[in-house]
Amino acid sequence: MSSLPAAPAAKAGIARSTGVLSLATAASRVLGFIRDLLMARLFGTLVEAEAFVVAFRLPNLFRDLVAEGAMASAVVPVLTRYRTKESPEEFQRLSQALFSQMAVALCLLGAGGALAAPLIVRVVAPGFAADPDKFALTVLLTRLIFPFITLVGLWAYFMGWLNTLRHFAVPALGPALLNLAMIIACVWFVPRSSPGVVALAVAVMIGGVIQILIQLPVAWRLGFRFKWIWRHEGSREMLRLMGPRMIGSAAYQVNVLVDTVLASLSGVVGAGAVAAIYYANRLVQLPLALFGTASAQASLPSLSERAANGDLEGFGATLRAVLRMVAFVVLPSSVGLMVLAYPIVVGLFERGAFDHRSSVMTATALIYYALGLLAYSVVKVISGAFYALQDTRTPVRLAVETVIVNVLLCLLLMWPLKVGGLALAAALSNSLNAFRLTRGMERRLGQPLLAPLAGMLGRVTGASLLMGAGCWGLWTAAGLSRHPWVGLAVVIAAGVLLYTAACRLLRVQELSTILRWLNTFLFPPRSASA
Repeated sequence: MSSLPAAPAAKAGIARSTGVLSLATAASRVLGFIRDLLMARLFGTLVEAEAFVVAFRLPNLFRDLVAEGAMASAVVPVLTRYRTKESPEEFQRLSQALFSQMAVALCLLGAGGALAAPLIVRVVAPGFAADPDKFALTVLLTRLIFPFITLVGLWAYFMGWLNTLRHFAVPALGPALLNLAMIIACVWFVPRSSPGVVALAVAVMIGGVIQILIQLPVAWRLGFRFKWIWRHEGSREMLRLMGPRMIGSAAYQVNVLVDTVLASLSGVVGAGAVAAIYYANRLVQLPLALFGTASAQASLPSLSERAANGDLEGFGATLRAVLRMVAFVVLPSSVGLMVLAYPIVVGLFERGAFDHRSSVMTATALIYYALGLLAYSVVKVISGAFYALQDTRTPVRLAVETVIVNVLLCLLLMWPLKVGGLALAAALSNSLNAFRLTRGMERRLGQPLLAPLAGMLGRVTGASLLMGAGCWGLWTAAGLSRHPWVGLAVVIAAGVLLYTAACRLLRVQELSTILRWLNTFLFPPRSASA
């Protein structure tokens, strides 16, 4: 049994890993924004944009579920246990068996989805059947993109394997390269193709191949070898856990899928709602991926080690530290997105085919999605913690409950609030999921989580509201809307300074903690664990 690092060293390791993942994710999100800007200018919220969003929805959903859900929560804990407690040879046999089984299953899934494209489109976007041309284009794009599931599943396998060995940077660069391939397509190939969106679909597949290829040299250097092994008790355990853990991690993604299905009913929520939800969700995903998902992914190996060694006290302490870090960063991000929703959407997207109506619809969805940003992040962290404790039932049960509540709220709110009602339903249902997961974890550990964080959450909320008021006042008083790009940069920089000052005024201890963690990340002590 390997000894666990001391608590301060473990926290420093999580901080550095989170920093690495956040930097790589930031690169991906910046490229993703450039990609979305180009897509908005080329397609707006018109037919080609909606067809691509629907065709990419299930493969992208699968990427989120496998990479951030099943692979992280089912595979990493089991691989970590074998690496910690078994011989290196047994760890390699497990790795090879899992790869063999996943490769076969993923190839069958990708091929099957391409063949079933018409049925998939009817299920995901039932409203498209009323427009034969839109339906036909969406089916074509689905046939081209659905095999991306195979590629992203193999990328996620190597990501999980490398994360187990505490290597985070190279796997995290995969999405950035996918976005780069799509940017090149938007700049060069889309304007020269008809329909141009087909070139974008081909770029998705090329990016998927690149995501896998960049990880192979690192995996080979660290000892991975391709060998056909079909049976292993550990791989059977992981595959048995994957399905439930995908469901348990799926509440947010499934709610977005539900939003897409209902948004296709343009007679209720308005034409272009599918694309508006996509763009709004992309904006919310930036802070969620940078801090919520990165923190959950970086903390999972440490939580898994503590769980494997029965250290529930250290497990709880680590979990509370991660939740503090997430809340400190995500709450001001949520307030900022709500306060500046319309300026952000106009500044980023309103040009070309993306008109004023598209901006209003997207900004409305963004405001309501941002209400649930902290909840989305907490669900990522707590779900991973449950899986580190080998508890599958609790997250799965609560995820199913969340999806049911979301559907009911959508049907209730979509009529009066249109696209905003769909986004608000997702925020409310995920907030319920976060609360229920946290309470369940408190019972599981026999330790409080919410009570020790209550004072900190109050102070951070106050600092975030002060920041939001200052940002809105600066935007309106200074007339920055005349130059939205410059204005947004000024307001965001001012927001960071206002939030820092407000945290010092309200004596938010986490500000000093975050600064120390950043210093540890930038200048790691030689004695800290890698």
